[in-house]
Amino acid sequence: MWRAVRPPAVPKCGEIVSLDLETSSLDSKTAAILSIAGVPIRDRRILLSEGFERKVAGDAPVDLEAVKYHRLRPVDVAEGSTAVDAVVDFVAWLGDRPLIGYCTGFDCAMLDRVLREGGHKGFEPERFDVRDLYRRAILRSNPEDSPPRALDEMLARLGVPLMARHTARGDAAAVAMAYLLLSKDSH
Repeated sequence: MWRAVRPPAVPKCGEIVSLDLETSSLDSKTAAILSIAGVPIRDRRILLSEGFERKVAGDAPVDLEAVKYHRLRPVDVAEGSTAVDAVVDFVAWLGDRPLIGYCTGFDCAMLDRVLREGGHKGFEPERFDVRDLYRRAILRSNPEDSPPRALDEMLARLGVPLMARHTARGDAAAVAMAYLLLSKDSH
């Protein structure tokens, strides 16, 4: 099972991967993965061309409210990989690089569950959550402020443009931009 990680203020690493999943619901015990994206960040550059992206076919019911956000209907992912194949491919692509994301605990729990259900070793990468980095940055500059928890508001406050919002690749790219802004003074 994945473990909780108490991250340092900013990860100290040469390369990190921004991760995002789109899922059939927000229940990590029952949701199905619909798409996975990883975007590498190396030398303070976002490398979209080296990214990972997979649509995942499945037969789990999709929450109609979720479709309003990620716009992935069952027909849109019907030709995708199986969840196990997509996650195994992602883990192999990721290697030993750490992850940054928004709600990385949820995403890692989803990946871990799929791997274990498929008979594979669990998923326990080094991971960081951009929400924690943002909260620390806001409270450091203004201890009286109340940092937002919603990704859209956080991105707006940071001035990160929304590109392909609610797609795994678009959200991974937006989190990568937020990460670079939040870590600019520590590298």
